[in-house]
Amino acid sequence: MKRTLVGTFNRVPNGDFFKKGKTEADFPEAWLEIGGNYQSSWIFNQEPHEKPFLKISNKTALRAGIIQMPNASPGLRNSKEWLVKIILKGDQSNTQAYLRIYPIVSKGEVLKPWDYSYPLGIEPEQIKQVVSAGSDVEFLRLETGILGPGALTIYKIIAYSLSPNHMKRRVKKSRQQVHQINSIQTIGEIIKPIQLASPIPLKIPVNVQANVNADVRNLTPIRDKVQIFGSNQVPIATSVSGRVQVEISGHGFYESLEDVTASETISSTITRDISSLTRCSFAVYNSGSQLAYVQTELSPDGVQWTEEGTPKNIRPGKLAIISPEKFLRYTRLTYWAETLTRLRIWVQAQN
Repeated sequence: MKRTLVGTFNRVPNGDFFKKGKTEADFPEAWLEIGGNYQSSWIFNQEPHEKPFLKISNKTALRAGIIQMPNASPGLRNSKEWLVKIILKGDQSNTQAYLRIYPIVSKGEVLKPWDYSYPLGIEPEQIKQVVSAGSDVEFLRLETGILGPGALTIYKIIAYSLSPNHMKRRVKKSRQQVHQINSIQTIGEIIKPIQLASPIPLKIPVNVQANVNADVRNLTPIRDKVQIFGSNQVPIATSVSGRVQVEISGHGFYESLEDVTASETISSTITRDISSLTRCSFAVYNSGSQLAYVQTELSPDGVQWTEEGTPKNIRPGKLAIISPEKFLRYTRLTYWAETLTRLRIWVQAQN
């Protein structure tokens, strides 16, 4: 008797890179290059008696990776919870890998991608990412690669839907029993913190102060309702089923590092796209024995550049912070010195 297993098989075509491209034998079937520049390279290794892999080397581009062909994107069908696994390895510690997932709705419209990044070491690692798609999403197109300079080896890409049994294993149930509120007997009972029903694992204390001059009858969901206001006198938003809608906000953090040697020739750092970053600063440490000079440059297209501010002197053994005052999409740092001296340059930003 045959038995159908739901959500346990890889839905990524050629996710193990065993098949060569039909038109390009030096690249795996169902995948395309994305990002990079003339200094980036993609090496497809398929030697006998070895597991195939794809190695990406990137020097100056913001990112370099691979993306599924449009016709190879996994179809969601009725499964909206998916698990994506990637087996990767960096060429040095703290190599930054990324995963980008493009939700595709009906008629082929592509929504804003979901972006994830992961630090890697020099040993192969398995990265796991659980994603939840909306009811209107029909396909998920996968892209993965490296952020910033370095090299990344990709061994396998796996994606499959999570069946209810898989969901039970990854969701830890609370041992505390939740009771339904059928009636309100006293005001003191209202002042107690009320635990919301799952799946929102939050405990929100709700304080209600009122003068009650009559008996309170039993409440029913159809006939009665309670409207709760926040501190700004705005009612709390709920879904159609009555669940509280919670918006969580915070700051993302971006960081990169370059070690360079300043000389009489004016040189520049890697070009960075800061269009999605609200704050961005350079920190430059002069670890050499000679005076160095640095200056910020801005560009609208990454080709035409202009200086921002005045050059800054950095004495040996000193750390200087440089923050661009004006904004354009691309930025970089130029540096020079009368004789050779070593500089360490950090870029740190928030979004």
